[in-house]
Amino acid sequence: MTTDALQTLTRELDAWTGLEARATLWWRDDDAARPCVELDRLFKLSNGHAAPCGLAVIPAETGEPLRKDVSGQHHIWVLQHGWAHANHAEKGQGAWELGAHRPKSVILEELRQGMRKLSQLFKDHFLPVLVPPWNRLDSDLLPYLPVMGYRGLSASFRHQRPVPPSGLRVADAHCDLLTWKHKPAGFAGAEKCVERIVAHLRDKRAGAVDPDEPTGILTHHLAMDAEAWAFMDELLALVKAHPAADWISPADIWPA
Repeated sequence: MTTDALQTLTRELDAWTGLEARATLWWRDDDAARPCVELDRLFKLSNGHAAPCGLAVIPAETGEPLRKDVSGQHHIWVLQHGWAHANHAEKGQGAWELGAHRPKSVILEELRQGMRKLSQLFKDHFLPVLVPPWNRLDSDLLPYLPVMGYRGLSASFRHQRPVPPSGLRVADAHCDLLTWKHKPAGFAGAEKCVERIVAHLRDKRAGAVDPDEPTGILTHHLAMDAEAWAFMDELLALVKAHPAADWISPADIWPA
């Protein structure tokens, strides 16, 4: 089943052959805070394919142990995953850390502290890119982000994505490898994942969406099952080997 699904992706990438533009994809992984065997598996996968990954780190929960782990990695960049990954919404409203449930001043101060901490800890591995927990961000916060020094934003807006202010480049996650409908989370399935990846690539090729936004693949190392890891391994290899496709680095999406 995985092979059949990936053949659909190969055909889409084949359609990019001969175009002046290349099919670009990028990898984001969420909820990092401390060293663990799952993160070691991600590093091994990244190194094995020389594949860059944007690691969304929770500032309030991280520290020196993760800094040591990341410092020796050549393909890992740290992004800011909110502040504490804490839900402040009422029951039934969904999970929000960066929503309209608290004063903006409080939220912005937390983000400022988080940026400072990650910058000091991870230095050149850190990129000032905000990844909102649960992919949710109150659009009223957007104008403040570039003023605070953020260069980028990565969420998962499927419809009616707000227009970002000047100086803030958006690169969203277009395919989450996991489904969260049941607990524990599990692999969404090869067909579903390839469908989402191909849909964004096809839209880019047709000019229906921003052709410069890379197609984002989202993993959650702490929740990945064996099928999800195996699919990611195959996906990394397929894209790397295809002459019309590239895995691009978060540092290239959001250059200094």
